[in-house]
Amino acid sequence: MSLWDFPLSHGDSRFLSVRIKSRTLPQTVLLEGGSETQRHALALELAAAIVCTGDGERPCGACRACIKCKANSHPDIQVYTPEKKGASFKVELCREIRQDAFVLPNDGEYKVYVLEDSQAMNESSENALLKILEEPPNGVYFILTCDSRAAMLPTVLSRATVVPLLGEVSAFSENTVQIACALANAAADGNELAILRESAPLEKAREEIRQVLLCLCEIFAAALKEKSGGEMSVSAYKETVQTLAKKLTKQKIYALWQATQMLIASAERNANANLLLTSLCYRLRQATEN
Repeated sequence: MSLWDFPLSHGDSRFLSVRIKSRTLPQTVLLEGGSETQRHALALELAAAIVCTGDGERPCGACRACIKCKANSHPDIQVYTPEKKGASFKVELCREIRQDAFVLPNDGEYKVYVLEDSQAMNESSENALLKILEEPPNGVYFILTCDSRAAMLPTVLSRATVVPLLGEVSAFSENTVQIACALANAAADGNELAILRESAPLEKAREEIRQVLLCLCEIFAAALKEKSGGEMSVSAYKETVQTLAKKLTKQKIYALWQATQMLIASAERNANANLLLTSLCYRLRQATEN
C-alpha cells in the first residue's frame, strides 16, 4: 500500500509524498475525516514512513524498521486510543506522553506518537499536550486522528497540519440530494444568483442544512475521483459529478470541497443558520472565482 491508495486529494497525496521523501514532514499531523479504519491505516503508514531507514520511497517495506512496523512491534511507534468508545483521553496519559517525548528513541533517530480519536480529548488533555505539540523535540512526531476538526481546540489545530480524508459514501434523503445537486450545479456555473436561489429551500428547513453540506462534500469528493479517472460509486448524483468534472479544474473542485468542510465544521459548532446560509453562498461562489 502507498499514500496514493488512500482517499486523499491529489494535492495532499503529493504533499505527504514529497515531505516524506525529503524528511520534512510536519512534526504534528492531524488526519481528519474518512472512516476510522482509513484513518488508522494512514496513521500507521505515515508512522512507518517516518522510521523507515530505506532509500527511495518510504516506507520501503524491506528495511529492519519496516519489518518491525509490519509486526506492530517497533519500539519507537506508540499508538494510543481512548480506553473505551466515547471516553476521554486521561490528562495523566497526555502528561506521560509529553514527558516520554524527551526520551531518546530506542531503535533509530525518530519517535512517533499516534493518538487516535483525538476528538475524545477533553480540554485539560489537549492543554496538557499543547506545549509539546508547539515545540516537539527533534525527531519526535505526533499523528493525531479525528472524525472532524470541529471537535478540536483551535489552539491544537493551529499547531497541526490538517490532512483531510475524502470520506466514505453515505445515504441521504431524496430531498437532500436534490438540493445538494442543485447547489453543486450552480457552483459549477459560477452563478451567484443561482446559488442563492437553490439555497432558498434551506431557509424553511434549517435542520436540513448539515445534511446538505455533508452531501455536497461527498459530491465534490466524487467529482475529484471522477476527474482523476476513478469510478463513481453512487448514481444518485452521477450527472452532477460529471458536470463538475467537465466544467471545473481539480483545483476548483478541491476548493469547493474545502469550503464545504469548513461549513460543516461551523454547522457542528451550532453556528447561526442565517449566517451559515450566507456563508454557504459566498464560499461556493468564491471557490470557483479564480
